[in-house]
Amino acid sequence: MSNPLPFKLNMHHVGIFVSDMDRSLAWYEDVLGFELAHRSVNDLPNQGLVQMAWIKNGEFYIELYQYPNKLEPFTVPSYLGSLGTKHVCFWVGHGDYKKMQAHVTAKGAKPIIDCRWPNDQSASPVRPLPPDADPDTSGGVTYVVDPDGIWIEIMEEYWPGVGPSKN
Repeated sequence: MSNPLPFKLNMHHVGIFVSDMDRSLAWYEDVLGFELAHRSVNDLPNQGLVQMAWIKNGEFYIELYQYPNKLEPFTVPSYLGSLGTKHVCFWVGHGDYKKMQAHVTAKGAKPIIDCRWPNDQSASPVRPLPPDADPDTSGGVTYVVDPDGIWIEIMEEYWPGVGPSKN
């Protein structure tokens, strides 16, 4: 069922709270290739002074926030099964998936999940496949965490409801 909007809605950015702005900026640049677009201290309504930085990769932005008080990172039990945004996801082309895995691992970002998902997702439930499953019939998914434990998903090209290629 489709509910067409009278305008085009586009994805712009994801906001992430961090504990150390400089450390996070270095990690996102080194591991995921983001560039600093803008950095400032903002007086946010009902929040006070907050360090903010916009980083970008292509046309996608992440807005990093560092509050003056220490925020507590997710723990696995508090993350799983809780409400709210769960992760940021990026995708790479089929030919770049193994290169991406080698790069993030070389940069010290250890995968916390490394599996493949079948291209045919008609089963119920759909179950993950091992990392060495046939890449012609499945797509890879790797999760790493940033310095504050934020889950970052990087998946091999896959389009829900379409499959492993938009064509």
